Amino acid sequence: MKYTLPYLLLLCILFSCRHDFEKPTWDTDISTPIAYTTLNLTDIVKDSIIQFDTLSDNSLKFIYQKEIINYNFDSLIHLRPISTTKNVKLETINFSNTTVTHSITMGNLISSIDFGTILFPDGGTAVIPAYSDLLNETFPIDANDYFEEMTFTDGYLDLNIENGLPTDLSNVVIELRNEGETNNIITMNIPVLPSGESETTTESLAGQTLFGNLEAEIISADIVGTAPNPVTIDYSDALTAKIVIRDIELQEGIAVFPSQEIFDEDTVVAFDIGDVKLKRVLVAEGGVEVIGVSTIQDTLKIEYKIPGTTLNGQPFEFYFELPPAPEGGSITETKLFDFSGYEIDMTGKLGDTINTIYTESRGWIDSSGVVTHISLEDSVFNTITIKEIIPEKAWGYMGKDTINESQELDFGDFSDFSGQFDLEHIEVKLLTENSIGAKADVRINTFKSTSEQNEIVLNSDVLSSPISIGSATENPNSNQEVTPYTSTVVFDEVNSNIDELIENKPHTLAVDFELLLNPDDNQDDGFLFKNYGVKSELQIEIPLSFSGSNISLKDTVDVSFSIDNIEQASFTLLAQNSYPIDAEIKMYLLDQNNMVLESLLSEQIVQASEVDTNGKTISSTSSELTFAFNNISESLSLCKKIAFEVTLNTQPSNQFVTIYSNYAMDLKLVTNFNHNVE
Repeated sequence: MKYTLPYLLLLCILFSCRHDFEKPTWDTDISTPIAYTTLNLTDIVKDSIIQFDTLSDNSLKFIYQKEIINYNFDSLIHLRPISTTKNVKLETINFSNTTVTHSITMGNLISSIDFGTILFPDGGTAVIPAYSDLLNETFPIDANDYFEEMTFTDGYLDLNIENGLPTDLSNVVIELRNEGETNNIITMNIPVLPSGESETTTESLAGQTLFGNLEAEIISADIVGTAPNPVTIDYSDALTAKIVIRDIELQEGIAVFPSQEIFDEDTVVAFDIGDVKLKRVLVAEGGVEVIGVSTIQDTLKIEYKIPGTTLNGQPFEFYFELPPAPEGGSITETKLFDFSGYEIDMTGKLGDTINTIYTESRGWIDSSGVVTHISLEDSVFNTITIKEIIPEKAWGYMGKDTINESQELDFGDFSDFSGQFDLEHIEVKLLTENSIGAKADVRINTFKSTSEQNEIVLNSDVLSSPISIGSATENPNSNQEVTPYTSTVVFDEVNSNIDELIENKPHTLAVDFELLLNPDDNQDDGFLFKNYGVKSELQIEIPLSFSGSNISLKDTVDVSFSIDNIEQASFTLLAQNSYPIDAEIKMYLLDQNNMVLESLLSEQIVQASEVDTNGKTISSTSSELTFAFNNISESLSLCKKIAFEVTLNTQPSNQFVTIYSNYAMDLKLVTNFNHNVE
């Protein structure tokens, strides 16, 4: 207790003399993990063309697949548009024989005589006296129910006069003409026409024109009389004129025409497709375009068929109508008919040809009952175009063809390795699939690897001759409609310098090739399906046993910093390595645009794993790497990502190391900050 009082006194003095409190500050050390990642050689995979496979001993095999040839022969069998044009004029105009009659009855004649009906009552008996000029008259003959006007190239007019009166007639003269005209069509002279008898006169109509309004004039017809014999008076007895227009061939006419056949013909359409010989085609796209032009003033009906083109067993056909043309003009109609999905028989009508479509077309006019103008000058201009046919499938001989092509392929997956390496073994397969029904040859003219430093050309006796590929097999009743023929050619370090091409770490592979279809002289039937062709794939298989120096792997992780008042800082990288390879690690601070803000180095390295006498890892090793830095607070505040670059070196450099599937390098990044807290 003896010291208590002095201490209390000291405290009182201190507090009695103190100023206001100042805000305290202190430094603190903070360590926190901010990123984790695992690196292995499979991290070089950029896409599905690279795979890693595990061998029986669990070592890794690197498999790289790259398509270098993919050629479809669809263009080989495009059937280009082809047209047929018909300008059809009416060869004939059908018109039925026409008969028009006109009668003058006994009642008509008696009514024209003074007191005739009293002197000669109907049903009575009387002696008919002789009369002159009693029958002189002009009477109309109306044929408008049949025609309004007709001009003939040929035909005949029969004028028949039948005497049904109870008395003979003499000096009969009759003329027939168009109404209002002076030129007679026909004149008939009959010296005597006994009762109950008839006479017929025929006149050619060639070059003549008849109108529907005709007139007949009886110039003279004397009644001989029945004296001294009485006869029965029957008012229905008549003198009858019958006009028959027959065997007609018209130049033109305005009439109610019967059905007219305008054209009926078969057409063969042959496609020029070189030495390709098609027998059947299944249409993916295609159709028929019809352009019809008509001057006929009636509805023209057109029917078009391709008997050998079928869908579900039904032939391709269509029907359309051309409306009546205006007077003195024409009418034009365009129609398009699709036959996608149809199968076309290309062997013609008799099945004895190739590349040929057989068609049938017919045009006609139905009898409409309406007066219509038709002329032999009328015509139908008919263009039928088979539009470009793109086959879905084709059968027959596919012809010969040679395709020369060059391709440059991105191969950046290997160029991502920095440093040098030597592959213990490599095998490159060229796998070629032929999915068309024809033999093919692939000739590789040049195959080269290009890197930033070198260009290396593949040398191999394998390339001295073309790669022959057999025909694919069609499977009509299978889900897999085509079984491709597959050919495999192997390049390795024994038969080529393929290892040099890969060790060159190319950024591109360039191939120049020729593809020959049907290279031999046979003309066997085959097939070609849309989207099927010839493919070649490069398949690189590398058991991962290699030696090398400065081989780099890279990975990037996302981070976020929100730190102020940093006085000192460092990163600690904790590495757990099961690779039997030493590694150096660089770190890069990146902004949101992947621009490098800072690069950091460590003086330590990641130690290789512990291995057995065969060089196989038996336990991983732990390493701690320190990355110190100063004055980078601004960079840390902008930092959004950290990139790790791991450089591998086999020791000794010429000793091959085998990589196994369970090898990996685990990295944990820890930040160490000396932070001033106020």
